[in-house]
Amino acid sequence: MPIPAELRSPEPESQKPEDRLRSALRETNLELEATKAQLLTCQQDLDRARRQLADLEELIRDLPQIFERKFHQRLQPLLDQQQLLAQDNQALREQARRLLPPAPPPPPPDPESERRPASESSQQEALAPLRALRQRWLRR
Repeated sequence: MPIPAELRSPEPESQKPEDRLRSALRETNLELEATKAQLLTCQQDLDRARRQLADLEELIRDLPQIFERKFHQRLQPLLDQQQLLAQDNQALREQARRLLPPAPPPPPPDPESERRPASESSQQEALAPLRALRQRWLRR
């Protein structure tokens, strides 16, 4: 990087060659110092970037475990709540089974149906869905 004109030493044409060389050497030394400072800054930036890269690479390696841990942390309360609800459900079903009255006896036959004798198998077929429904209700 060249040194700005205002910082350079004047070079009158009347200077001796030795003086001009000294002046050029001073300017070159100043440029060298400025370049060294820039180099140091660049090296520090590079070191900082390398550390940041290492940190980011470590984070990328850890991401699967981080996501899994977060997932389980959020899932556990839901699993606990589901288990409590299932226990409450079971307790309520047992309580309902205990508190439900037994099935009432079938109503007396209709006088009209007494007049028409129905076959026993057709009566059984007609009551089959009701019996199945009663069984399902009692199994709850």
